[in-house]
Amino acid sequence: MKSAWHRSILLLLSFVVALSALFGAPKAHAGTISCDVTSLSSYTPVIGANSFGRDAPIGSTTASYPTSFSFNCPGDPCCDRDIFVAFAPQPSTLISGYKNVYQTNVPGIGVQYTITNGAGTSCNGLPLAVSKTSTQVTCHQLVAAASPGYNYMLTVAVQFIKTGAISPGALTTIPALSVTNYINNQSGTYPWGNLYSGSASGSFSSIACSVKQSAIQVTLPQARTKDLGSVGATTGATPFALALDCDPGVNVAVTLTDASNPANRSTTLGAAPGSTAGGVALQIVNGATAVAYGPDSAVAGNVNQWSAGRTAGGAYDVPLSAQYVRTSAALTPGTINGVATFTMSYQ
Repeated sequence: MKSAWHRSILLLLSFVVALSALFGAPKAHAGTISCDVTSLSSYTPVIGANSFGRDAPIGSTTASYPTSFSFNCPGDPCCDRDIFVAFAPQPSTLISGYKNVYQTNVPGIGVQYTITNGAGTSCNGLPLAVSKTSTQVTCHQLVAAASPGYNYMLTVAVQFIKTGAISPGALTTIPALSVTNYINNQSGTYPWGNLYSGSASGSFSSIACSVKQSAIQVTLPQARTKDLGSVGATTGATPFALALDCDPGVNVAVTLTDASNPANRSTTLGAAPGSTAGGVALQIVNGATAVAYGPDSAVAGNVNQWSAGRTAGGAYDVPLSAQYVRTSAALTPGTINGVATFTMSYQ
């Protein structure tokens, strides 16, 4: 009997050892980590004098004005961690029709905040514009010893956008932009302060030109049949200019419209009433290119609108010329008249 009891004890001990091997050691759990800002200043952008052409398209932008901030997060020897950084504008009033452009104090001027990775940083999904009331950036870090941890740098740039007709004036306020930190698998949020102060310094204006001579009469020399030997031949080129007085930096664009036939989109000006010649027409030439006609509109990108260059300020001439062009095999002597209007677009 003694011998049998002893064997049952051995079997029981063997079973306990097996249970211990089956369940193993307890699993490790993520610890609590806390990130620290190493550099963050409440930035006030100084942008100087900025101007948009009177007819510059909605959505035209200025240069970008960036600022950066840095922070350090310890590693977690247990697990990968996600570091979240939230950006919130205040006030968060969006301009109608935009999802990431906010109001400034200057009518017609909005501001956009764009987040990018700084040196040595690769947070997810950047670049990214701050939209609605808050935008979150995720910086993923791998398992690592707590020290020295991970260093991050993020850059946020403001860019000013034409959103409507501009009322010239001084720029003084933009939304402040706050930065808040929180970390996955642990509670609590950590306000780091404002990256943008909410103040700004600079000005905006709407620039344009004035036309010094609204009506221009161009008289071409008499043309002879021998000078127009075949269809497409030209002769009698006579120079003239559109004379302007401009603000500095205006990108001047021009549309010519055929007054006798506003639907004309060709490079041949229609004959005006009183014309008697046949087989010949008039062209207006910009450099070496015959100008095509378009609608009477100053909208940027108008049909057959063309660029006449950027002004330095003051008197500005747009040089052109007018010439005859043969349009058919049969020529009829007489006079040919044409009337075109010009519309300036200041971009």
